[in-house]
Amino acid sequence: MTRAITSMQCLRHALLVAYVLTTAEVAFGQAPPTNTLTGLTVHVTRAGAAAANATVCIGTLNAVNAFDQGTTDGHGDVHFSSVPGEPFVVTANQSGRGTRDSLSPASANVPVLRIELALPASGGPSCPAISRGSTRTLGARVREQAPAVTPVARPPSITIARTEFCFGAIGAECGQPQSELPGAALCRSGVCFINGGSWEHDECCFSHRSGLTCDFDPLHQAEAVRDQACVAAWNKAVRLTRKGLSWSRSVDFARGNRTGNVEFPLFCAPANTWVPPEDSTKCCSGQTRALSAAEAATALAAMEPLRACQ
Repeated sequence: MTRAITSMQCLRHALLVAYVLTTAEVAFGQAPPTNTLTGLTVHVTRAGAAAANATVCIGTLNAVNAFDQGTTDGHGDVHFSSVPGEPFVVTANQSGRGTRDSLSPASANVPVLRIELALPASGGPSCPAISRGSTRTLGARVREQAPAVTPVARPPSITIARTEFCFGAIGAECGQPQSELPGAALCRSGVCFINGGSWEHDECCFSHRSGLTCDFDPLHQAEAVRDQACVAAWNKAVRLTRKGLSWSRSVDFARGNRTGNVEFPLFCAPANTWVPPEDSTKCCSGQTRALSAAEAATALAAMEPLRACQ
């Protein structure tokens, strides 16, 4: 019972991307009207037009189609029978173009949840290549449905590496929103923003999946409360991002990284980028210089000791 009450409180305060009611707006606290259209509708567009035959999947960051997967119709819509009862991600892709959004469950007063996803010009995340009409059902995790098994110790010689995208940039993956980070600082249209904090936080999370804000999976979020790994890197990323102390790079959203190390030539800070002294190693030149008098006067507002990349 305690769990049910907590879930309802979360649902009432969840941020919905968009929703459609088939009758007049329902007043808060009143029962919703009878509605035969229930569940989740995802509308996908490309360059402002409906994207037919786009693949759409619903799940978590660790299993993007854990709940269901389908294909858009001629109007760019795909309908799923119900809405997950926990935080989830929705991914859409078509012809090498992909996008993803993170959501919380719909309120009980909103019988129909409609999500709008716009495909980028190129790159981005994608759904797994499985056939339409998956037997997965919304609201039940795959691991909960699987039969119990006895864990087997993994041989030390075997390492399973996770593929990361836009690894080192601000935000999760290529533009996924994260709390405390402004949306304007996230990856979009083939361009990402990077700072020393986002760089260090991504590398820390690769080794500590239960680190602070390292994963959207609710189980990992619970572990992060106890795990202090990556806290310093996350705080640094938020601080520098809010102060505008980041640099931008053109990034291939479809390029994966399985090394756990940010690709230096692709993400390093260009000449004249302002960085804290400890981030000089992230300059493409590997060296910094003192700020000019004019730069130093402007940098006072940041209240940070800064140098410029050479």
